[in-house]
Amino acid sequence: MKLCDFCMTHILEETKSTWGKHHESYASLEESAAGGCLICNGLKGAIVPELKKEENQGEWPVYRWSIRCLARIRESPESVVITFRFIPRKTSWEKPINALPTKSFYMFPEEDLQPLPTVAQLSKSTNPTAGSAGQQIRKWFNVCNSTHINCNRRPACAPSEPAFIPTRLIDVTSAPGQPVRVVEKTNLNIDSPYITLSHCWGKDTFVRLLPTTYKQFTEVGVPWDWLTTNFAQAIEVTRFLGIKYIWIDSLCIIQGPNGDWANEAGKMHQVYRNSYCNIAVVDSKDDKGGLYRKRRPDEVLPFSYQAKSESAMFGNRVWKMVAGDLWETELMQTPLYKRGWVFQERMLAPRILHFAEKQILWDCSSLSACETLPAGLPQPLDGVAAPDRHWRGRLQLSSNGDEPLVGEVDDSLDWFWKTAVRIYTSCALTKGSDKLIAMWGIAKLVRDAMGTEYGDGLWEEDLENQLTWRVAECTLDTRPNESQDDDIKRNIPSWSWASMDGVIEIPDKLTNKNYFKVKDHHGRALAFDLVGVKRFAPARPTIQTSPIQTRGMSDSKVELVRRERELHKENETDRGQRTNSPEKIDRNAEPKFHDKSIPIQAYIGRGRLTKNETGRGWILEHKDLAGANIEAFPDTKPAPGNSIDEEPFFVLLSAKQVKGHSEDHNTSSWAVNIVDPIEVTSDEEHNTVQNITIEGNGILMKNTGGDRFRRTGAISFHNVDIESFKNLEKLARKFWLY
Repeated sequence: MKLCDFCMTHILEETKSTWGKHHESYASLEESAAGGCLICNGLKGAIVPELKKEENQGEWPVYRWSIRCLARIRESPESVVITFRFIPRKTSWEKPINALPTKSFYMFPEEDLQPLPTVAQLSKSTNPTAGSAGQQIRKWFNVCNSTHINCNRRPACAPSEPAFIPTRLIDVTSAPGQPVRVVEKTNLNIDSPYITLSHCWGKDTFVRLLPTTYKQFTEVGVPWDWLTTNFAQAIEVTRFLGIKYIWIDSLCIIQGPNGDWANEAGKMHQVYRNSYCNIAVVDSKDDKGGLYRKRRPDEVLPFSYQAKSESAMFGNRVWKMVAGDLWETELMQTPLYKRGWVFQERMLAPRILHFAEKQILWDCSSLSACETLPAGLPQPLDGVAAPDRHWRGRLQLSSNGDEPLVGEVDDSLDWFWKTAVRIYTSCALTKGSDKLIAMWGIAKLVRDAMGTEYGDGLWEEDLENQLTWRVAECTLDTRPNESQDDDIKRNIPSWSWASMDGVIEIPDKLTNKNYFKVKDHHGRALAFDLVGVKRFAPARPTIQTSPIQTRGMSDSKVELVRRERELHKENETDRGQRTNSPEKIDRNAEPKFHDKSIPIQAYIGRGRLTKNETGRGWILEHKDLAGANIEAFPDTKPAPGNSIDEEPFFVLLSAKQVKGHSEDHNTSSWAVNIVDPIEVTSDEEHNTVQNITIEGNGILMKNTGGDRFRRTGAISFHNVDIESFKNLEKLARKFWLY
């Protein structure tokens, strides 16, 4: 890689200023990018179409750069960062002020990144069977096998007998060019690890295991010339690694209406989690792209810089420059990792070899690296890879049954699940009906760790809050399950986020001591009606809550603590007890329902949606909550003139007490303090009660007949006074959410 004259002169060799403006026109930026400038190439991809037009060239320059030194901190190497930020202007085109993303480029002393390949050492192809690519792969495996303690705590990572064997594998021990046979584990004593493959299928038909080809593929083998480029090259890499078997979905699962996809799909998490390594064909959008890429080493290696004379910032050392978003642009933004199915494959596989456009990248639970940075990503570049790497390791250890999924210093499982859902729902699926099964591998491990039941994307614990997920950007006109397109529609209840397409945001828990939670028709906590989970506890009245201490109450703090404990004991059995069900179930399989409707007992109101004054989002207005602020988050765009959309039903599902007041909770002055009744002293009683309000979450709904409702969105309410809230509670009714 190299830099253009502009970037060299005005940034690296500038001695009078540590900031300035970048190219004066798009044409100038484009010319430098075409010449191979690392910086200009990185910025060009971020330019929106409006700024490329001739009539908008007066808006340039659009980026301002700054350069500064970053001190060495802990494991982080000494570095220099060059940051490019958008220059906001008043424009004639309608775009947000921060229309262009901030871009960063990092420079590190060459000695801190060693070992580094030279232009002469880096091969001109990513084919590992010849040149440096294969040598580097072997080094990564050797280091992982010999020094990565966490990686080797997982049996699948060791080249010995694996703990789990898929139903079928492909035996690759035949001679080059000869057929490769599909083998059944029941017919063969498999004592060797196996490789898995992640790839994009594409739209064209390619070789698959079918009932009609089963006999040939298992007895004679798949003819070599029938294999796609992806499959043939993946088999070559498997042989290079010295592994006997590879698992490829389309050849190891019988496809078609008479196949065994329904049985095998639920085992996918076991298949990838127990593999020796996963090969990811990240840069091919279909079966023909292949793993190997030709390249020019000088265009792939980091840009090398040494100041012409000793510099206060760079001294006389050699520095290497790399883009701060290297991992994102070269890996996470590739065709493969935009696919929903691959999310769990990436998170569950113990090791991954990513075959990308420019180089091969490595991932395990201990190291993320690439051919040009073989010792690992420097800390400033590791922001995206590190969390994935951490949770990959935790998922591996928890699946072994020896370690909990969450360690003492980990983020919570709630945080992990929220992040996983957001990333997963940003990916695409060919078939909407796969929305849940493609996430089951992750959900299964989280379920086992949390000790709560899982159903269609939600957790039974805190279910009333789980139901209030939000669509990040309301862009759809209709719900996918109402679509006429077979690839889009799905039989998933409206209360599940999987019933929608687009990025989903899971809500945080309100507090550990909610003031209010809706109940089911028997006054118990909301629960799923799952096969294999039997509840027999008698119906209990709606759970009691600690009273708000009001003026005139003289109970001591000790008495309030005692009352709180008594209420806690009374409510311990609220959820009901579970026994071993007579229905036999496979806990590795996705949970099944007796009935997917959720019985709820709560007040149902009807309000009017109006556009927020800011032009973004909606407000829900309701006559009995005139002083409240209710933000609405519709799942689909409300149709103008449609009373069902513009005047939706709503239900408040969970709430907490807060102390404070604001005319507009969106202002920076809004302060929320969760009220704990135990901590309210007699001196504070009067003022506290006057200032207590209720806030929480709920959902929008539409009636589908009788007491049947479907979810149409979410709401967040604030500034509800206690009396109004209690009056609504008295109007609770029973209904079913589908």
